[in-house]
Amino acid sequence: MTSIGNGAELLERYAAGERDFSHTTLGAINLKEANLQGINLQHADLEHANLLDSDLMAANFSNANLSQASLQKTDLTQATLEGATLYKADMRQAKLHGTKLRGADLRCVNLSSADLRDADLRDVNLGGADLLHTSFYRANLVGADLRGADLFQVHLQDAYFDEKTQFDPGFDPVLLKMQRLG
Repeated sequence: MTSIGNGAELLERYAAGERDFSHTTLGAINLKEANLQGINLQHADLEHANLLDSDLMAANFSNANLSQASLQKTDLTQATLEGATLYKADMRQAKLHGTKLRGADLRCVNLSSADLRDADLRDVNLGGADLLHTSFYRANLVGADLRGADLFQVHLQDAYFDEKTQFDPGFDPVLLKMQRLG
């Protein structure tokens, strides 16, 4: 893995046209309010990174480590976070419309008031997640683990689930107008 020391260096290289920062160690880098549309950060280490209010539309974070990262109000529309680790990340009010999160680790993440409309959340682990006021309209939750997630005041209407989707005992997805597949 290569390493980048600070946000200014990454922003300079991005401004010069570089987009591939895969397999890079960025650690607690500060990229607050950065415009990094389409950046490739596959397998990158962004643990504790500050990406608050950044524009990361269509970015690729496949298999990246974003544990405890600040992604509050970040625009991740159409981004790819498949297999990413977002354990304890702060994603309040994040825009994740159409985002690919298949197989991501979203345990204990704070997604309050986030927009996950049309997102691919197949096989994600949302155990212990804070989902207050989160919109999952038409999101694919097939095979997802939602045990222990705070589902109070969550918008699940028309979200998809199947027999592998795991909920806490007593939770009725049909009552919340979720759509069963299979």
